[in-house]
Amino acid sequence: MKKEKVLLKRLAVIFFFALLSVIYVYPLQKQGIIYRSDDLAFHINRIAELVFDFKNGNFNPYIYTATFNKVCFPLGVFYPWLTLIPFIVFSILLGNNILGIYVGFVFYTFLTLIFTYLCIRKLNKGRQQAVLTSVIYAFCTYRTINAFTRFALGEFLGMVFLPLCLYGFYAIMFGNKRDWPFLAFGMSFVILSHILSTFIIIICLSILFLIFIWNVSDKAKTIKYFIIAAIVTITSSSIFLFPFLEQELFQKYNNVSTINIFSSANSMDGMFLSALHNSMQRTIVGNGYPYSMGIILLFILLIGLILFKKFLVLTRIVYLIGLATFIMTTNIFPWNLFQNTFFSVIQFPFRLLIITSCCLSFVGGEEFNCIIHELFDKKLSSSKNILLTLVCVGLVILPWYSGIVQLKHTSNTTMPNQPDWDIPNKPYLTSNQKYNGYYAWHLDQYTPMKTMPFFKQLSSHVAIIDGKKVKLKHIAVKPNAQVYVNKKIKAGASVDLPVALYKNLHVYQSGKEVKLINSKRNMVAFKAISNGSVIVKYVPSLIDKLGTMLSLLTWLMAIIYVIYARFRKQKFNAES
Repeated sequence: MKKEKVLLKRLAVIFFFALLSVIYVYPLQKQGIIYRSDDLAFHINRIAELVFDFKNGNFNPYIYTATFNKVCFPLGVFYPWLTLIPFIVFSILLGNNILGIYVGFVFYTFLTLIFTYLCIRKLNKGRQQAVLTSVIYAFCTYRTINAFTRFALGEFLGMVFLPLCLYGFYAIMFGNKRDWPFLAFGMSFVILSHILSTFIIIICLSILFLIFIWNVSDKAKTIKYFIIAAIVTITSSSIFLFPFLEQELFQKYNNVSTINIFSSANSMDGMFLSALHNSMQRTIVGNGYPYSMGIILLFILLIGLILFKKFLVLTRIVYLIGLATFIMTTNIFPWNLFQNTFFSVIQFPFRLLIITSCCLSFVGGEEFNCIIHELFDKKLSSSKNILLTLVCVGLVILPWYSGIVQLKHTSNTTMPNQPDWDIPNKPYLTSNQKYNGYYAWHLDQYTPMKTMPFFKQLSSHVAIIDGKKVKLKHIAVKPNAQVYVNKKIKAGASVDLPVALYKNLHVYQSGKEVKLINSKRNMVAFKAISNGSVIVKYVPSLIDKLGTMLSLLTWLMAIIYVIYARFRKQKFNAES
């Protein structure tokens, strides 16, 4: 009977989280459009490309050929794509990219709720506290900004797995060290989502490690589990890491957009005003980048000042991490000292709000627990506990909904006549953006430095045939390949195609591979061996194949182990 009661409670939590996940997207999805946002033109093309690849049976795309105006670009190598699969699958099944994207948001909101809940329960916290913490995090303002205001899919996906990373780190340091897989797989799927988020999390955890390792009793065992977690992280994410590192070591690339990190840090009053407005918009404060943590987390931060002495040691530390990272998002922190260091790669200090949001959500759950104990001396009945939790959930969701309404109203007012985002290659740019070649799609960021002086020719499909510039108009696309057709491509002609030279690119004519020659533009160049079409194809190297095999093997072993552990636990319970 007790087991059935526990199972019923778990199912109730799962159903509740599924309902909340639908609520998360419904206010925007019911319009049938995706609202314009910072990175929409970039990510919508990525999704459309992957839909094309999957429909054509290619489940490991290295180069993008059908989207981005058919610029042959190895985005599958340089930008993690594996965690986009749910968006792709739903888009194909539903026959609609827009609806597929929204269902993808539902799926990942559900995972965020489940992962956060699981981690809080692992810390021996009550079910009500775990539910509320999960809701605070899933509906926090910055996560919503990443989803809808910025459409920063990589960072949004990184936040899904962040709770696993933080709990796994704590478990290895001070808890059940056998929970190291939380850190290993949490971190690997952050890597498979967003490189910058990975960088921020690693820096944060490294600093915490250096601060707290001296308080760890069994340092050797702790370091051992960190090494194991690191190895599994690498093998699990090798499907992306190996091809990425292979290309990075092959040549130098144009840097990620360089931004003055101090000037992009917001003022403290701007962050507070933005939070008080519960703004999910970009320009409500008007002094740069007013993305903030929102009013709920601001209240949690302020209430924490009052309840700090009543917190347990872990909660105090988590609160201080949340406070410190919040301060670091502002220009109070001396970011000018880090401008010419590797820290500046994060570009915008507000990215640290991923850590702030997760930590303060945990603190919010603890505050709920403290306040309940203060208000009620005796234990509440189950029904009253549930009612109280639902009221608190409502208090979290109502301000979130208000922010969504503001965002939707602003989008309708300032950006009417939304385009059909099911059609790739037609990015809309607002009046304050200037469309400069293909920079709006960030194609310059992973273009080889030797190719950058000829970037305009590359993006405009200008080939050089026998020393003369020729604009290629007939480009057929295939998964991981493009076919170029031009009458001037004849046997013996010197051809320099508008395709930047990357490792593992091969050229074929009449079924035979053509040897590449040096190109002043650092593009794919060769002596034609026949008339007619030319195929440029990415052929995975041994390193690429090894990375894929290692990841698949790691995931398979993890699944087998989970099934075995579950079976062993059930057998033990049955015998006892």
